[in-house]
Amino acid sequence: MKQLPFLNDAADPQRPAIIVPVQATSAEDIARQCGAIADTAVVDVIEWRIDSVIGCVAGESSQGTVAIDPQRLAEAVLGLAVHVSTAGLPVLITLRTGFEGGSAEVSEDVYTEIIRAVITGLPEKSGISEAPDGAAGVTWALDVEIDRRGAAELIDLAHDQGLSVVASHHNFAGTDSAEALAATFTRMAAAGADVAKIAMMPVTRADVAELLRATALAEENLEIPVLGISMGQLGRTSRVMGADFGSCATFAQLGQASAPGQIAVADLAGIIDSLYG
Repeated sequence: MKQLPFLNDAADPQRPAIIVPVQATSAEDIARQCGAIADTAVVDVIEWRIDSVIGCVAGESSQGTVAIDPQRLAEAVLGLAVHVSTAGLPVLITLRTGFEGGSAEVSEDVYTEIIRAVITGLPEKSGISEAPDGAAGVTWALDVEIDRRGAAELIDLAHDQGLSVVASHHNFAGTDSAEALAATFTRMAAAGADVAKIAMMPVTRADVAELLRATALAEENLEIPVLGISMGQLGRTSRVMGADFGSCATFAQLGQASAPGQIAVADLAGIIDSLYG
């Protein structure tokens, strides 16, 4: 099983990384939630869901008379970055659009402009920012939705700035065909992504099996790490034993879930300990 590129070298390559999302919108709540995640001592990566921040800022602006612009939305995100970095864990920055089940109802162009501004505005161009207390730096990575216009260019820009990229594709209405899943994984790798992530909503048990099969084949055939998730209660096997099918990581929750079927981090970590040591 291939390792997430933004984990440290001490991570066990046979054990799936545990990623926990943070969806808070205020500096205080972000810092508190990130601190709580770090305190579990079982989480490898924080996923910072900036679509929550953008939705909040855009909503506040819509009550006024001045329209907000993508640069201002990005600046609101960048102003909160220090509060995420204080936890000391690697951070995956994700702007999940309404197209793919997120809370940011933004157009293709606005998505691209926000992501570009975030990439170029992070504290350090190497992808690592210095912690304010002088501790070890924090590694930043970026999620790019592969179906958004200009995704390949955003991946190139992120690489130019030293950031690893998780290319993602979500379907909350069903599960793509086997051919479509394979093509999407391949398209992500061809676009230069460092990790290829697909999340599907199963309707039948066969859907879960198809997602796991596609993930296993992608892991065998591609040079990059892959991550396949079948969401909801029906897809819990993919979250618990996805590593057996090639997934490099799994998502858990501490408080509010960011997708259907996420398991409490303490419970999932205990299961992973039992399965993978």
